[in-house]
Order: sequence, then C-alpha cells, then structure tokens
Amino acid sequence: MVEDVYKRQLMTIQVTVFPNSGFTICLTFNHVVGDGKSLHHFIKFWASLCKARGDLDPSETSMSLPSHERTRVKDPKGLKLFYSQAFAIMEPKITEFTGLRYRFTVVLSRKHTEKLKNWVSLKLSVYDSGALHISTFVVTCSLIWVSLVGSEESTQDSDKLCFLIFAADSRDCPEFSLTSTYFGNCVATCMVAMKRSEIVGENGIVAAAKAIEREIRDFKSDALRKFENLISDSRELEKLGKSALIIASSPKFGVYQSDFGWGKPKKCEVAHVESSAFMSLSECRDEKEGIEVGLALERTQMNKFNNNLEKELHNINKC
Repeated sequence: MVEDVYKRQLMTIQVTVFPNSGFTICLTFNHVVGDGKSLHHFIKFWASLCKARGDLDPSETSMSLPSHERTRVKDPKGLKLFYSQAFAIMEPKITEFTGLRYRFTVVLSRKHTEKLKNWVSLKLSVYDSGALHISTFVVTCSLIWVSLVGSEESTQDSDKLCFLIFAADSRDCPEFSLTSTYFGNCVATCMVAMKRSEIVGENGIVAAAKAIEREIRDFKSDALRKFENLISDSRELEKLGKSALIIASSPKFGVYQSDFGWGKPKKCEVAHVESSAFMSLSECRDEKEGIEVGLALERTQMNKFNNNLEKELHNINKC
C-alpha cells in the first residue's frame, strides 16, 4: 500500500544586493525539516564555505558537517506516527494584515542582566529556600513579559491566564544524547501559565522568573513529558484566544557568528515577529554577553511598553 504524500515547501532563500551598500539574505524555513539550531548551523556552515572559497578542508572551514543519524533518535512513546498524522491535517495559516506595527529592538547589556539576576535571586531567597538557577534567559523573558502584559488594555480580566511559550533544545537530554550538530527537530515546547494579576503585580518579575525557572527545571527532568498534549494544547490556546507570548530564536544560535567573508552581519531579524504575540532573542552584535530582543507593536502599545520597561529597570537600579 502506498502512503499518502504531502508536499510542503521546505526552504526559500532570497539574496538582495544593494549596490555599494552590501546585501541581505532572507530565508523561510519549514520546521518539519529541522529546528532553529539546525537552521543556524546550516547558515554558519554555508558562510564558512563561502569564506573558505568552497574549500572543504577542515583546516580551512570553521564548521563541522551536520549529523543526519536519525537512527539515534529513540521514540519510546510512538510520537512519530502521532505527529505525522497531525501534520497531515494541518492547514498552512494565511497571515492577514491587522494594522501597522513598529519593529524595534531592545538591547540589554550584560550589566543590565547581571543586575536583574542578582536582584531576582535576592528576592527569591527570601521566599524560597530551594536552589534556583536564575539565568540570563529567565530574567530577560520575565522583564519583557511583564512589560508587555502591562502594556495591554488594563480593562482585561485580572484572573485571565497569560502564557509564555518557548522551545528548549533536547539534544543533551538523556532521552536522546545527540551530538550538537544533529540536523533535525529535537526541541521540546515549554509553556508557562500565570494570572494577569500576578504578572502585573508588585513582584511580577520575581513571580515570572520563578515560574519560568520551574518550567525549565521540569523540562530537564523529563524532556518528553508534554509531547503527547502539545498539539491539543496549542489548538486549545488558539481556539480560546488566550493571551500568549511566543519566543522565537535564541541567544545560543550565535546569529552574528555567520561570516561569509566580510565580517559579522550588521543586523539579524526574525521576520515572523510581526505582532505582540511574538518576540525574538539573540546575542548582542556589539556587546559581549548582551541580549537583543526583537518586538513588533502598535504605536500606542509600544509607548506603554517602553514606559513599563524603563520603570522596571529604574526600580531595580534603585535597589
């Protein structure tokens, strides 16, 4: 019996040359092929070959070949069939124009994030005696989430659940133990839910940091724990119109390390960050250990967000 075949466009690359000004490379990438880490390994390997003028000699290129060892991926819960069937009935979404958005980038220096980590850790030590790992990722997401939720219409129900959704690389997890150059999908979806009143409350950043840290800790203890419910949970969120912030990209991808022979890129953007439902994270181009946060908001919300962000950073700096 011949199985049904479903066709999807996997990748499109567009290069635009600006005379005497440089060029841009734009990519669309279907995640049925691989995750963000796979995509950026591909980009950096491509850049490395260009810089080495096509020489595949390991001494000339700075990147190792990707690994396609699919047999190393174990599937104890039979999720391959489940996801294959779910993907077959999913229809591509058509993005509709919903109003003008302003794309902008928030840059948090290492000084900002270290101050945040120390402040959050100190606050949490008063209420929680357990050992918590408050990372740069945790405090950055907490700060931006609190500032964004606070910029929404204040008439919203204070008991309304808000969600923060991000992907976690599973290559190092005991369930998989894959090489860092594995090319494919090896991410788990992490989801944090909090009441709006908690997020915009006096200790919103601290409460958000604790919830995000707990979700990461749970993921590390069992990377497969939510895989069976991922599709149904996503559909439920979409159907009920829940407030959700989805994090795209990661500072660990090293987007500014892609050198085609002319140095690092001037600017890297995640194109599908086009509403308040998305934000992107990357390392900072010009400051070591800094973070770039990409957002797209309407003007009114953008102004409220900036005011909230400045207020939160000012309060932390006072401590």
